[in-house]
Amino acid sequence: MIRFIQLLILNYSLLIINCFPQQLGWENIPIGTTTHLNSIHFIDPFELYVCGNALFHISSSDSGTTWQVNTFPTPVPLNDIFVIDENTIVTVGNSGSILRTIDGGLNWSIVSSGVTDDLLSVSFVDSFGICGARSQTIIYTSNNGEDWNIAQSGWVGGGFWGTVMLSPQIGFVAGENSIWQPLLGMTTDSGQNWSFSAFYLNNNEGRATGVDFTDMFIGYTSVRVWDGRGAISKTTNSGSDWVTTFFNNPLWDIDFPISATGLLGYAVGDIGAIYKTYDAGFNWQAQISGTTAKLNGVHFLDLDYGFAVGENGALLRTTTGGEPLTGLGNSSELVIDFKLYQNFPNPFNPRTIIKYKITELTFATLKVFDVLGNEIVALVNEEKPIGTYEVEFDGTELPSGIYFYQLKDGNFAETKKMVLIE
Repeated sequence: MIRFIQLLILNYSLLIINCFPQQLGWENIPIGTTTHLNSIHFIDPFELYVCGNALFHISSSDSGTTWQVNTFPTPVPLNDIFVIDENTIVTVGNSGSILRTIDGGLNWSIVSSGVTDDLLSVSFVDSFGICGARSQTIIYTSNNGEDWNIAQSGWVGGGFWGTVMLSPQIGFVAGENSIWQPLLGMTTDSGQNWSFSAFYLNNNEGRATGVDFTDMFIGYTSVRVWDGRGAISKTTNSGSDWVTTFFNNPLWDIDFPISATGLLGYAVGDIGAIYKTYDAGFNWQAQISGTTAKLNGVHFLDLDYGFAVGENGALLRTTTGGEPLTGLGNSSELVIDFKLYQNFPNPFNPRTIIKYKITELTFATLKVFDVLGNEIVALVNEEKPIGTYEVEFDGTELPSGIYFYQLKDGNFAETKKMVLIE
């Protein structure tokens, strides 16, 4: 029987003022701690969940001007966290530990994982989730993390430090095997069965520390090479072949915000390293993070809005895709052709409202895509005058899961994610 616990809130209603303007593209958000932070996840840009040597709920009611930090004690260090919906969050940690909330983080319950290995990574689509662990252990769930099943365990050495669910059926884990080769695992039946492919980094051994796929064939891993360097490896055939780019220092996480045609991605690592690609990983450009802390986790809501976390309580935010605002006397003078808002409600069932603003006469398209990049519907496809508009999206005939909607005017595009639930 699951033992339900009310975790003590240590820092309740602590307001933090963001006093570092985003001149470098990334801004530091002080949260009043120097503890080690491993992972961040969110579906609302102003409701953040962070884990590490403690568990944090970080929120803002004024669009990020100030932040409220609630800190929860944890029995063990936590390694990864995933927000399934606005109420349900799962975080995993050492010694097989799983904590779960169904009320947005007010109360957390201890969930049995069935294993004692350190749980390293977790990911969900809808109610289906997978979790990677040391000793190449993998567990899976089909009911929002309430119960877990063991797919495999008991291997000597190795582990899976990165995990991503691409659809309710398709998922990947990445780490290293018993002889220190990077190792990728793939499931097509929601985590029950797995196929594996080991590979070298141009004849080098190493550990895949993070993983993301933009469809079931194209994927990326961040890597710690055993000689002390970092790397990003890319596959275009589900892990059978890889092309590797090397960096001076280890990299610890990677995130491609948009599936299917996603060309843009981010990776983070040692000494405050942040890298960005615009061309699906063929080239990577270093960004100025403003910190020398080791960065362990990165997560983006869309192409521009993201956070990174790391050592010494490092919490960084960008609203510009990490790009500095240049050539502007005042950031309020920035003019764009349109603005795409987050849909409401989100998650939704079965209808939601998408709001957007046009600031000059333009031909606009607003399209909805599934997680594999297939176009579902074109909600807008016409010339639009200046104004603010709302359009309803009806998901009655669609399966629950993650969808993306993109506003485009020919010169610029913005994409956001939404979640349809049953």
